[in-house]
Amino acid sequence: MKRIFCPKCDNPISISREALRQASPSGVLSLLCPDCCHQVRIRLVRKSGESDAGQSASGEQEVAREIDRSRGHIVVLENVFGYRQEFGLGEGNNGIGRRNKDSVVDIPIVTSDPSMGRHHCILRVTTKADGSLLHTVADDDSLVGTFVGGHLLGKKEWCRLNDGDVITLGATSVIFHAPDHEEATQHDPH
Repeated sequence: MKRIFCPKCDNPISISREALRQASPSGVLSLLCPDCCHQVRIRLVRKSGESDAGQSASGEQEVAREIDRSRGHIVVLENVFGYRQEFGLGEGNNGIGRRNKDSVVDIPIVTSDPSMGRHHCILRVTTKADGSLLHTVADDDSLVGTFVGGHLLGKKEWCRLNDGDVITLGATSVIFHAPDHEEATQHDPH
């Protein structure tokens, strides 16, 4: 039995082995939160060394959230407060803040960083007339402010983002990646 947390209400959702077997061939499983009825999509990831049946030696599967990078994504750097996290961006306003069961944001960052607000900043994705995407960020009245590349954003100031820009939310750093960003690959010199 696996357990995940609903991104909307933060309540646990138990996933039985039978439900894991009913995942699509690509490993995508769609669930409804029993508390708030929010639809949660997860992707089952096979660990290395698993058999074709999808079971590891211990009989369990790793559950990972499927990330849509088509409109860009952000990476929360590993720091003293937490671990590396990735979030896909959606069209329109993406509220970013510290994960808390009482406040709902589009991108809930799991951290114990007290300087990050529950509603810290807003990252907006808009489609321009030529079809390209424009990414901008603004502070959402946080107590410590939002920094982009070391520059403190003013009240109601929107800052255009470029691939690789570092956004600082309290003591937590986030890297913005544009949709066409490619992860660096290791090249063997021999």
